[in-house]
Amino acid sequence: MDQRACGIGGTGSWPRLRWAVTLSAVFAFGLPALAAPPKPEALLASAMKKMEAGTWRVKGTATYKKTIKIEGLLAGKDFDLTVDPGSKPGVPLRGIVIGDEAWICNDGKTWHAGSADDRLLYNLTHTPIMRGPEVPAFEKVGSEVRDGATWLHLRLKVPEKDVDAKSLPQYWLVLDKQGAPLYIGRAEMPMVSRGTTDVTLCAFDYAPANEKIAPPAGVETASASVDAPGALVDKETHGFNEIEAHKFDWAGKVVRVSLSPKLLQSEEIGRGVYRAMLKDTVKPLPAYGLVEFPHGGLVEMGFLKKTVGGAHNWSELEEMGAIGRTEGAPVSLYVQIIPIGEKPAARCVALGSKLVREATGKVSYSW
Repeated sequence: MDQRACGIGGTGSWPRLRWAVTLSAVFAFGLPALAAPPKPEALLASAMKKMEAGTWRVKGTATYKKTIKIEGLLAGKDFDLTVDPGSKPGVPLRGIVIGDEAWICNDGKTWHAGSADDRLLYNLTHTPIMRGPEVPAFEKVGSEVRDGATWLHLRLKVPEKDVDAKSLPQYWLVLDKQGAPLYIGRAEMPMVSRGTTDVTLCAFDYAPANEKIAPPAGVETASASVDAPGALVDKETHGFNEIEAHKFDWAGKVVRVSLSPKLLQSEEIGRGVYRAMLKDTVKPLPAYGLVEFPHGGLVEMGFLKKTVGGAHNWSELEEMGAIGRTEGAPVSLYVQIIPIGEKPAARCVALGSKLVREATGKVSYSW
């Protein structure tokens, strides 16, 4: 028998038989399941996770009652950020935090010891790219090509149809050639300050950076920069509320304060600088404030018997045998005022308890 007539050995019959079997299998068992494309919020979460490592350059604006420009570097919890306008007209303010060390420059040339807890600029720039425990639902708005890369535009998904799109968080993800997210290229987000209803509109661009965050070159700490403090505001005694109300007018100048002898808290904030919580003696309503002291200053003033590292409240210091006087006459102190922005309280840097005026007219301070 001719094998070709049976469709077994002929060259033309076998391919048809093979495809017939294949199609039969498809109809019998169905098409293989294709993996569903990742949801927009999954893409966003992936981009946020990738930005937890490395150094990222940020540049953009934050608008509350006025618009400020912020730019610099972010690396985990460390940052090097500049804000314009700063505390002085025409001079941007720059702050650097590395671990528990911090520096701030508000005059464009002199660095002072800062506090790693002063993180307003960091929070504004870092919160939009910070991955929370759960990312809410987002929707795709569109995509475009910038500098050869695809940018995917996402917007928070809400049930309302008439909501203003600008009031919703929006992201632009930079994708690789396979469509996977590399990082967040831009974020626009309304942010509400904790404990208030104040809304700050943030719009920032992000990109990978090759630079590393480093301490400022030739850094001067608060204790080193007081060799040439500004002029004494006046001969009067002022309180913390007055300092806060006039901090920009008194920027860099010296104010005399009268303090209760009891120290409420002491904290080492790095590079031989300690920050103490104290209460002024202004009547009828005294106020609490923070004052920075160079190493040994708290002991010289009698607030402590010995200097201790870390952060401790009054009762802990008492248990350690470190607390100094707790009652008696008010303590007079001269402090230099250094504003660090509209919302954070100004830094009060202790210069000494005595004002010394030399024959040449030069003024200095001693403990």
